[in-house]
Amino acid sequence: MDLIIFKRNTHLASDSYYSLENLKKQTTRLAFFNLFLAAILGVALRSYPLFPISFPSYKNLLHTHSHFAFGGWVMPVLFVLILKYFPGLTSRIALRHLKNISALLLFSAYGMLLSFPFQGYAAVSISFSTLSILAGFYMAFVFWKASEKKNNETSVRFLKAGLVFLVLSAIGPFATAPLIAMGKAGSVLYYNAIYFYLHFQYNGWFTFAILTVLYKMLERKNLDSHGKLVYYLFMIACVPAYFLSTLWSHPPAVFYIIALAAAVLQVIATFFLLKDIRQLKWKKKFIGRVFKTAILFFVLKNTLQLLSAVPGVADLAYTHRNFIIAYLHMVLLGSISAFALAAILKGNEFFITSSMKKGILLFCISFLATEVLLVLNAAGINIAFAGLSYSQLLLLFSLCFPIGSFLIWNSSRKLFVFQVKQQL
Repeated sequence: MDLIIFKRNTHLASDSYYSLENLKKQTTRLAFFNLFLAAILGVALRSYPLFPISFPSYKNLLHTHSHFAFGGWVMPVLFVLILKYFPGLTSRIALRHLKNISALLLFSAYGMLLSFPFQGYAAVSISFSTLSILAGFYMAFVFWKASEKKNNETSVRFLKAGLVFLVLSAIGPFATAPLIAMGKAGSVLYYNAIYFYLHFQYNGWFTFAILTVLYKMLERKNLDSHGKLVYYLFMIACVPAYFLSTLWSHPPAVFYIIALAAAVLQVIATFFLLKDIRQLKWKKKFIGRVFKTAILFFVLKNTLQLLSAVPGVADLAYTHRNFIIAYLHMVLLGSISAFALAAILKGNEFFITSSMKKGILLFCISFLATEVLLVLNAAGINIAFAGLSYSQLLLLFSLCFPIGSFLIWNSSRKLFVFQVKQQL
């Protein structure tokens, strides 16, 4: 449809269309490549207990992995999904802004990749992480301005709310420097500032961006009958749900009540969301299975958040680090990344190769196996199989992550070609 509109106007607009398609394709490929690099970093982290690695330090590599996964994979792929599913919105944005956003997101991500291993949190790495945040601000401003005239669509409501939470999340990292200067590093307030950032990224921006795309799919099929209710429930719950991340510090009882109420609202919202998506059809069963996997872990995420409102469960999660790691990976890989893969492949069904399928399958096997190992270890169960220890098994199954990611990236060169040819 966009191509027809551009052709009715000028040749310049037609050139802009192809430039936009190229921007989407190149950003998608780089995002997949970054997923591969993040997977390699993850394998390196899990090799530390088995091999004498002196450089980089585990802490510095951990910071590299987490910052690059956010900035190099999640942010660019969510940016591409919005471009893909909101052509009307994109058409109101000058192409130079979209190119700038993509360039800033990727440049800051590679800057963090190359600086964190050497210095951890220091001048250069902090500069690149700040640039990544500012690139997010730039994206939020541009998309917000472009969506001002489309307030009635549920998908756009989710988008605008997600952009607000993206900006709000920056309070967390910006607050840590003053806290360190005041000698509060390692304090309850310091960690709650970090959890503030994580909450409004995971449960705010990331979740609402996914719901933005999901409800755009549903709107196109007129299957969004509960859309506004789902939006208001998640919207009302998001801010108070932050207190779920603070229960480890045993705050006053009122915060437990607020956190529980927010968790209940999220579960109710999820129930009505499932009622909307049950009739959503997929041309390829393979993509449909990836999508259902993402929804399954989204449901599990909200269920676990409800359970975490119980004081004993909150303490259990805090005292066993692997529970937290398993949860974060479940949301980032099992829900957000799986949904992003399904949403990108939708419309490109003709070019889903066997290599792409193998890559996604390996990615899922690695994710499920490592999640089970993390949870069993956190539960105090001694794991050994075929003479291999827990650490060896965790590393072995983690190797499937970069292999699968490489196959996905290598197969992504054909994406978006089908859509362009269909519109010529």
